[in-house]
Amino acid sequence: MSTIIRHSDNCLVEQVASKRQIEAVVQNFSENELLHVIINKSVKLSMRWNGKCYEGRAAGMDFTSAGPSMSKTQTASRG
Repeated sequence: MSTIIRHSDNCLVEQVASKRQIEAVVQNFSENELLHVIINKSVKLSMRWNGKCYEGRAAGMDFTSAGPSMSKTQTASRG
């Protein structure tokens, strides 16, 4: 039996100072390690896990994200 873990292609990123939330496209994701997103098809943002959420900095602004939603599926071998 194995587990397949999938994540969504989008996630919400919040600009800390203004509390404004932006939907971003997930480019690369490692659970509880790193999150790379693209905002508005032009800004690439690298974020690291801090134990509670993902955080990163771009253009002098701080951003946080809970990351993409995840789904886990159990599979059984057929035989």
